[in-house]
Amino acid sequence: MRMRGRTARALPTALVTGGIAVSMGACGATNPADPVADPITTVPPSATLATVADARTTHLAEALATEGFPAVLPDQTLFALADGVCRQIAAGTPDAEILTQLQPTAAYAASQSGGAITAERSAELLLDSTRRDFC
Repeated sequence: MRMRGRTARALPTALVTGGIAVSMGACGATNPADPVADPITTVPPSATLATVADARTTHLAEALATEGFPAVLPDQTLFALADGVCRQIAAGTPDAEILTQLQPTAAYAASQSGGAITAERSAELLLDSTRRDFC
């Protein structure tokens, strides 16, 4: 059977419109017989949190503060940053490349220092202190 005229032009539009309607109906469909899920109320064990903010992180934060680096990085962020720097150092990544990767964080810290430290100096402090006091 061959379609002609308006029927041939209307069929693709009808198929697309019908497909959209079916898709939209399926997206919001729920089964009223399904039980409602309970909210997540569990808290990670304190041992997990202690791993992130361990003694090395505290020591590094203190070393950075002594050098004038503003205390603007949460412990979890400082841990992740320092861990990544140590991995890069162990992999033989040149200091210049690591400093480049530290620039966004260093620029943020410098912006929060009230002009006491530059972004370049912040990056150098992060690299040198991490190498000395964390790795």
